[in-house]
Amino acid sequence: MVKFLLKLLLSVLIVFPVYAQDISVKAFTDSSDYLIGDYINFTLSIKHSDNVRLVTPFFRDSLKKFEIIKEFPVEKKKNDDRNEIIYKYVLSYFDSAEVTIPQIRIFYRTKADTTLQFVQSDSLTLRIHKLSVKVEEDIKDVKPPERIPFDWLTLVIWILIAVVVLVAAFFIYKKYFYKKKVEEVVKPKIVLPAHEEALMKLDQLDREQLWQKGYIKEYHSRITEIIREYFEKRFGLPALELPTSEQLVLLKRIPDAKQILELTESFLTNADLVKFAKFVPMDGVNSEMMKQAIEIVNRTAQKKIEQQGAAGNVS
Repeated sequence: MVKFLLKLLLSVLIVFPVYAQDISVKAFTDSSDYLIGDYINFTLSIKHSDNVRLVTPFFRDSLKKFEIIKEFPVEKKKNDDRNEIIYKYVLSYFDSAEVTIPQIRIFYRTKADTTLQFVQSDSLTLRIHKLSVKVEEDIKDVKPPERIPFDWLTLVIWILIAVVVLVAAFFIYKKYFYKKKVEEVVKPKIVLPAHEEALMKLDQLDREQLWQKGYIKEYHSRITEIIREYFEKRFGLPALELPTSEQLVLLKRIPDAKQILELTESFLTNADLVKFAKFVPMDGVNSEMMKQAIEIVNRTAQKKIEQQGAAGNVS
């Protein structure tokens, strides 16, 4: 009877192989003793054969007592018919205690048996403790300050580099950006005699041909303005501000102007008729106005008066 039972058991073992040997799980850390806040490197390794089908594990709840600092990508390795899946985490704990990472279950099925089965890792106990401090001792630096010897060679090199940079910057600035101050040459202002200035303006007015173009009133205004300005510079009269009648009164008091009184009166009267009485003169009158203006200037020119005075003294 005993032999029969042994044979029967052996037959069952041969027909139904033991798949528990085809999967294993291991949980471990890099140490079991940590200070508060230290990084805890936790690894979960699952090894199984090809005939094992894993159910995707979810075990973060087993680590809920810890602060998960970092979760690494899952690593998968294969060696012949053996497969390995590695889960890695960086954990931390912020209190002094003895903490346990519980057993982690990994569920799976096999090809020969679709029944959901599981294996589990061993639990891990970690000791988290404070840094030992001797209260009675004075507070000291972890390491006394270290005196670094002064490097004179480095200082000299930096000074030379600075000098080279400054010199290069100076030459670049002087060549491309510096602009020499150009001394302004003040040209002496050439002051023409009153008669030369008046004749020059009369010539310019004549070249413009205003009355020939129909600008008769403007022509008479311009030509009388030139003569009045000449009187101001030549005789010192406020000619531009005075009416014709008052201007003629003042001219009578000036000896050098007596010879042009009659001519000036005719000249200014004709101009006033055009400017204020809307008189339209004939072309001959317009051209005569220019001749009269030139004659007024020539007969009262300062140089000519001086020459006439000198000739009278000789005689």
